[in-house]
Amino acid sequence: MRSVGVIRELWRYPVSSLTGEMVDAVKVSGDGMDGDRRYALVDVSTGVVAHPERDKRWQKSVYVKSRTATDGTVEIQVPGHQWLPVDEPQLAGGLTAFFEFDVAVRPYERSAHESAETIFAVDRYEVSPLHLLTSASVDHLQSLHPAGSPDRRRFRPNIFMEAKAGISGFAELSWIGAPIQLGEITGKVIAPTKRCGFTIIAQEGLESDPEILRSVMKFGNRNMGVYCRPSQEGLLRVGDVVSLSA
Repeated sequence: MRSVGVIRELWRYPVSSLTGEMVDAVKVSGDGMDGDRRYALVDVSTGVVAHPERDKRWQKSVYVKSRTATDGTVEIQVPGHQWLPVDEPQLAGGLTAFFEFDVAVRPYERSAHESAETIFAVDRYEVSPLHLLTSASVDHLQSLHPAGSPDRRRFRPNIFMEAKAGISGFAELSWIGAPIQLGEITGKVIAPTKRCGFTIIAQEGLESDPEILRSVMKFGNRNMGVYCRPSQEGLLRVGDVVSLSA
């Protein structure tokens, strides 16, 4: 195995499409990161899960925050409101007022530990458990679009890796199919991450920037970052070395 970098940040998104949380360490398994994308926002009238990348009504979702409390409860903070657990009745009202249509929070079936009466969201995260992005890709995109701000938050990785010196371009796209070692966890790089309109949406500290996606489409065939599938359970930590099969 050869070292390709070090984990700089670990991100978990307890509620899909919302701002997530940075963690110092987290359990992972073949199903992905523990506590990642447990819930979704849905349009009550249709039951359809939020898709900010293709429905402008949802584009404000990235200003809503999600986190995991010490007891494992997922909490949401609507701008201007306090943090509330996902099962707090007041939360739906705050979300509905913010989005200006009826919104509810529902668990994905894969992560549900709910009662028999629970209404589930349809899982839209079947592609892969772990999303890895390198600093090399972010730096490369910056060089392609110097006037822009290709902040890693636009791409919502689980793992943001500081690439070793000499690794450049959309480097991880050449790793597809390779065995990978993430700290103590073995796995495989299984697919490129195809980018969507979420990458250009304005969020805290970042303006809307359509050129971000145009550049990825032109120079990366719409791909930036990769999906990895762990082959075992274990603990990922910030500072862990990432290695590939030589």
